[in-house]
Amino acid sequence: MTSRRPFAWLAVLSLTFSGCFFGGKKGEVITPDGGAEPDKILYEKGLQDVAKGRYDVGRLVFQNLLNTYPDSEYQERAKLAIADSYFKQGGTSGLLQAKAEYEDFKTFFPTSEELDDAQMRIALTHYRQMEKPNRDATQARAAQREFQAFIAEHPESPLVDEARQYLREVEEVLAVGDLGVAKHEFLRKNYRGAFNRAATAIKYADFSRQDEVLYVLGRVRERQQNIVAAGYYYGLVVRYHPLSEFEGESRKKLEKLGLPIPDVDPVALARAQEDLQDETKRSLVGRFAMLFSKRPDVSRARKAERPPLLLGPEQINLEPGGPADHIPAPTPAPGASTAVPSGSLGIEIVTRPDREKGDESASPDSGSEE
Repeated sequence: MTSRRPFAWLAVLSLTFSGCFFGGKKGEVITPDGGAEPDKILYEKGLQDVAKGRYDVGRLVFQNLLNTYPDSEYQERAKLAIADSYFKQGGTSGLLQAKAEYEDFKTFFPTSEELDDAQMRIALTHYRQMEKPNRDATQARAAQREFQAFIAEHPESPLVDEARQYLREVEEVLAVGDLGVAKHEFLRKNYRGAFNRAATAIKYADFSRQDEVLYVLGRVRERQQNIVAAGYYYGLVVRYHPLSEFEGESRKKLEKLGLPIPDVDPVALARAQEDLQDETKRSLVGRFAMLFSKRPDVSRARKAERPPLLLGPEQINLEPGGPADHIPAPTPAPGASTAVPSGSLGIEIVTRPDREKGDESASPDSGSEE
């Protein structure tokens, strides 16, 4: 009776081993195509476990494959699958571990055709942890760096357009945060700080609220008695954001300051009309739901790249076409005449201290100044 025990244990192990995989005859390990490839079976078993949410079990199976079959063609895929399992599991700890595993994958398989996918997932580990614009921007800035790295390292990847869209969404969050700080510093009368943060936000060419940033820049320069520079930014709002809620106020500002009002750029007008249609498509329910979400709202992020707004020196171009070609000359002091090139329409910039002094209580996004 005792001598039969080893054989009994072998039978149990054989049945267990066969039951763990895809069946077939008792004790036979087969793949779907009929070939006995235990490394492939381990890989597919791990995928099944992960798909069913058994992440720890799946990772053990993948690790067993890596340790047992060092020359297997599934080594690369198993290593990537371990990282994917952490990514799918999610949560702060899961995403942190996923990033580490993707970095390991890039180190161990530097010539892999899956490097672009690994880099995309590294960026997404930060993207998924982004906070709202008025909170810590650490994860958003990390996501920005990783998506930029993806675009630079894998320009021919089929995922590059997806990466560019994610980057636009990340930079939308960063720009909203910078704009919020700029408006706050403006109210505190810290005009230098307000200008610096608004200037940071304007660097994002695809920012959906570029018109508001330009308006804030104009308001700051106006408070600093730099009338020419203020008119420069107000003019950009009028010319390139003709349907903006800040266009009317910018136009009034130019009239009040005695500065020329530029013509509307026709390309910008067509683009603004498209933006208005997209804005109306945003679901009211969806926007309301975002108020209770911990994730930042990226629904206003552009769906395509925009040409950058080329900012020149803060000097008004007095050609009838408006601020287009910017003259690299120093900004004149308040009260001085503006030097303009030959053939331009000359005007004299005159400051009005009394009116400016009475304007201190207005906020950068208020509708009326007086």
